Amino acid sequence: MTRVTDIGEFGLIDRIRARKAGHDEDVVVGIGDDCAVIRRGPVLEVLTTDCLVEGSHYEDGWLSMEDVGWKALAVNVSDVAAMGGIPRHAVVTLFLPLDFTTKQNDELYDGLDACGEATGVSIVGGDIVRTKGPFAISITLSGTCERDQVVLRSGAREGDIIVVTGSLGEASVGLKYLKDGKLPDTGSTGESCLAKFRRPLARIAESHAVVHTLQPSSMIDVSDGLVSDLWHILESSNVGAVLDAERIPVGQGVIDFFGGNREEALSIAVAGGEDYELLFTVESKAEDKLAGIAEKLGTELTMIGKITRKGSGVRMAGRDGESRIEKGGFDHFKPPV
Repeated sequence: MTRVTDIGEFGLIDRIRARKAGHDEDVVVGIGDDCAVIRRGPVLEVLTTDCLVEGSHYEDGWLSMEDVGWKALAVNVSDVAAMGGIPRHAVVTLFLPLDFTTKQNDELYDGLDACGEATGVSIVGGDIVRTKGPFAISITLSGTCERDQVVLRSGAREGDIIVVTGSLGEASVGLKYLKDGKLPDTGSTGESCLAKFRRPLARIAESHAVVHTLQPSSMIDVSDGLVSDLWHILESSNVGAVLDAERIPVGQGVIDFFGGNREEALSIAVAGGEDYELLFTVESKAEDKLAGIAEKLGTELTMIGKITRKGSGVRMAGRDGESRIEKGGFDHFKPPV
């Protein structure tokens, strides 16, 4: 009998997607993108869900309950941003062990409320159940999008440029600090890495600006790792890609963590997850607009590569030529190495 560890998280998703589930005519996009997309009169509704489980996504002591609340909502908001949507309403399901305290609950909701206020999300309901297992929180988030502005993973075309917001790798380094039990010095770049792991910032303003100004052909958020998430775009769009190693925006905290060795830092930046930056493709003529939008937003927008023909996979261009990069990134059911 096949186990889910044999096919992995994304193999399991493909298996579920292949089932003959009935969809009514209002379903524009079902399983397979960052959000489902549903017609709601003159606008589209985008719908997503995600969860945090102690012992799976983090260990005891790594996050405060406020951090857990913030992060649980932020990762859902990031999915809505990746579709070009505006987040609106959330319902929260809590799976609580019997020793969970009211103080912990208040702190959890302090984090949820803070993230909701920062991103325009209202928490409108949910469910609470007890569990013999670890604490877990699951959030379902809805948002809205104009019909001509929703961005899918499937629109990338040969010749498009590949762009990413912000910098990459900090969240993975923040996680390394926590796993090693050696916290960075106060005021160091390592602290920004911890902050990015604990309290990711969903790129709502950036999504809005990019969609309205550049009209991207595809978009996704970097949750499983740059290369892994780029592969999702390539497979959905039936294209390939070449990345420029020198252009990939490696976070300074990542470079510092590796003692200034950018090559080692680059490996984390392309393979590590939980950055929650936006990765999108757009016509090459839009490259000239990136600097102006970045300056207005106060957020880096970096052109890191180009979309190529179908079947070419992902290649990395560096000083020593090009090399092919296989799929990678986080998978819940990948056997431990």
